[in-house]
Amino acid sequence: MRAPDDVRNLPIDITFSRLGEWLVDRKRIPSDWRKRLAAIRGLVAKQFPGLPKDVDPYFQALDPEGIGYLEAKQIYDILLKSTPESRNIFGRLAGAAGSWETIVRSFEKDHIFLGEAAQIMIQNVNYEIPYQKKQVQKIQQQLAELERREVDIKRNAALSAAKYIEACQELGLQGSNVRFELLETAKSLPSTFSRILEVINSDSMSRAIEYYSNFVKDAHTEKDICPKGVVPNLIDIRENPPSLNVSAVSDITDSVNTQSGFNETIGGVDAAADNIDWDISVDNAAIDWDIGTVEETDDGGNGFGTYEIVTANEVNEAVEPNQNQPSNAGQDTSVSEISWDFSVETPQVDVIDDVSLPNVVGAVNSPTVAQAAETEEGRSQLLDTEYRNKILDELYEIKAFLHQRLAELRNQETLSLQHQVQSVAPFVLQQFAADAIEPMVSDVSSAISLLTNRKTRDLIMILNSKRFLDRLVSTLEEKKHHEAKLKEGLKDVAAKHMELQNSLSSSWPKQEAALRKTRELKKLCETTLSSMFDGRPVNIIGEINTLLNTGIGA
Repeated sequence: MRAPDDVRNLPIDITFSRLGEWLVDRKRIPSDWRKRLAAIRGLVAKQFPGLPKDVDPYFQALDPEGIGYLEAKQIYDILLKSTPESRNIFGRLAGAAGSWETIVRSFEKDHIFLGEAAQIMIQNVNYEIPYQKKQVQKIQQQLAELERREVDIKRNAALSAAKYIEACQELGLQGSNVRFELLETAKSLPSTFSRILEVINSDSMSRAIEYYSNFVKDAHTEKDICPKGVVPNLIDIRENPPSLNVSAVSDITDSVNTQSGFNETIGGVDAAADNIDWDISVDNAAIDWDIGTVEETDDGGNGFGTYEIVTANEVNEAVEPNQNQPSNAGQDTSVSEISWDFSVETPQVDVIDDVSLPNVVGAVNSPTVAQAAETEEGRSQLLDTEYRNKILDELYEIKAFLHQRLAELRNQETLSLQHQVQSVAPFVLQQFAADAIEPMVSDVSSAISLLTNRKTRDLIMILNSKRFLDRLVSTLEEKKHHEAKLKEGLKDVAAKHMELQNSLSSSWPKQEAALRKTRELKKLCETTLSSMFDGRPVNIIGEINTLLNTGIGA
C-alpha cells in the first residue's frame, strides 16, 4: 500500500490528442465548452474594433480570429498598465480594459481556456506545424532547383558567348558589325589566290604537268596523229594568270550600302526637304490652255505650225516631194520641218548640299552603277564556281595519275616489269622516279587544299551569294542572341529566387509562432491541471513532445 505522499508525487500522463475528452470525462470543463467558447470569440470580435491600437505596438499585429485566452490576457495586462485609474464607482475597470477583463474572466470561468488550449494544440500538432514545415521544405527545394538552373543558365550563356567568339575568330571577325566585317574579311581572298597561283606556277607543278603530258602522248597517242592537249585549264591559268581583284556581287553591295546609309539619311531627309524651293505658283488667270488654236505659218504650204492638228494625208503630201532622195534624208527633212515649239523652263531649285539623299539628283547614282559594273567585270575568275571546278578537276586528274604512278613504281610484285617498261620508254619519262614524284603530289595536294578548304569556300560564297551571307550572318547573330536570351532568363530566375526567399522569410516566423504558442499552451495546461490535482505533476504526452523537441530545424 503506497503512502499518500507517494501517490501525490505520481505523475499524471495525458495524451494530447485526448486531452479535451479527458477534461470533460473528469468534469474539469463543462460538456458544452465549445458552445461557450464560440460565444466568447464572438465577444472578442465585437470588442476588437474598439481596442486602442496606438497604446502598444503589439495591438497592431493582432488578428481578431487568432485571439485566444493567452492573447486576451496579454491585452488585458497591457490595458491595465496603461490605464490603472480607469475604474467605476463599483471598483470595476471601465472602458476597453473593463471589456477585456470580462473576456478574460469568461475564459477562466469553468476553465474554458483548457478546452480551447486542447483544441489549438491538436490543430497545431496535426495540421498547422506539419503544413508549415512542408511549405518550408518545398520552398527550399525550389530554391535549390533555381540555384542549379541559374548555374546551368550561366554555364550555357558562357558557352554561347564562347561559341560566338570562337566562330568570329575563325572568320577573323570582331563581332561588332558582322555583315560588314564578313565582307571586309572576304577581301583577304587575293592573298589566298596569290598562294594558289604560286603553287600552280611552281617548278614541281610544271614537272607534273610535263610528266603527265608526255605520258599521255607516249601511251595514248597513235603515230602520225597530233596529240590532244591535257589539262588545258591549268596551262591557261599558268600562261594567263587571272586577276586577283575580288568584290561582292551588286545585290550584296546594294544591301550593305542601303543598310549603312539608312540611318544616316533618314534623319536628314525631313530637314533637307524643307529647304527645297519648288517655285510652284498656281494662278488661274495666267494659265493659257490654248485648246483648239491653230497658228498660221509664213510659208503658206503644208508646214506644221505649233500645236497644229495634222492628218495622215498631209503627212504623205509633205513626204512625197523627197521620195527620190534616200529614205534617211527624207525622214530628216520632214522631221526638220516640224516645229514642236516646246518651251521647257527649269524651275529654280535651291542647291542642296546634302548629296547623300538618294532621290534628289539622279546623276548622283550613275557613277555608283558604272563603278559597280566595272568592278563586277574586273572580278577574279577564281570567284567563278565553274572556273574553279575546271581547275580542280584537272588537279585531281594529275593527282590521281601521280598516285597511280607511285603505286606502280613501289609495287614489288611488278617491279621487274616496270624496269622493262621504263627501259623502252622515252628519256623524259625515265627521269621521273618515285622520289621525284612525291614533291609533285605534295604541291598538287597543296593547291587542292587551298582551293577547297572551308574558309576559302565560305569567303567566296560571301562575295557571290547574298543568301549565303544572310544565312551566315543569321547563324552568328543567333548565337549572340541566344546568349542575350539566356541572360534575360537569368533576370526571371533572380526574380523568382527573390520571391521564394520572401516566401521562406514569411514561412519561418509562422512556423516559429505556431511552435511557441503550442509550448505555451502545453505548459499552461500542465500547470493548471497540476494545481487542480493538489500539485501532482501532469505530463501531456504523445507526438506533441517529438514535434516541439525537433523545433524549427526539423
